[in-house]
Amino acid sequence: MIRLLLVSALTLLPAAARADEPKPKLPPATAVLAEGLSAAKKDGKAVFLAFGSPACGWCKYLDKYHARPAVAKTLGKHLVFVKVDVIENEGGQKLYEKYAPEPGGVPVWVVLSAEGKVLGDSFADKNGKKDNVGFPYEPNEVAHYEKVLRAALPKLTDAEVAEVVKELKDAGPKRDKK
Repeated sequence: MIRLLLVSALTLLPAAARADEPKPKLPPATAVLAEGLSAAKKDGKAVFLAFGSPACGWCKYLDKYHARPAVAKTLGKHLVFVKVDVIENEGGQKLYEKYAPEPGGVPVWVVLSAEGKVLGDSFADKNGKKDNVGFPYEPNEVAHYEKVLRAALPKLTDAEVAEVVKELKDAGPKRDKK
C-alpha cells in the first residue's frame, strides 16, 4: 500500500510542479497595437482592437466569434485583429483607458484606421451617455455592431455584413426558448 501511495505521489509531482510555473509574459500592449497597425498599413486594412481579461466570459464569446471560419474569412479581408489583455499585457489598462470613452468593463472593441484613427467602437449612445455593448448579444447591441462595421469598413458588401451578423447571433450564448 505504501509503495502504491509513493508511486502515485511521484507521478503527480511533475504535474504539480508545472502548475506552479509562471505563464510566459505577454508583450506590452503598445507593442501589440503597434504591430497590428503596421500590419494593417502594409495590407491596406483596418484594425479591430479588442480589450479583454482572463476571467471575462463575454470576451471568450468574442474570441470564438472571430475564430469562426466564415467570420475570419470575411472580416479578415478587411481587418487585422489585435487583442490586448488589460491585466496580462503591460500597459493594457492604460491603453484601454485611452480608447474607452466611459468605464465599461470588457470586452471593449475599437475599429482603427491603419493610422490609428478611431473609426468606430463598442460604445453606443444610450440616453445621451456612452454604453459599452461588449459582445453584441441583444438586438440593439447587434444593430450597433452592424452600424460600426458598415461605417468603418465601407467595402463590406450587404451580403458579407448579413453573414457576419448571422454568425454573431449564432456565436453567443443560446437563448432559452419560451
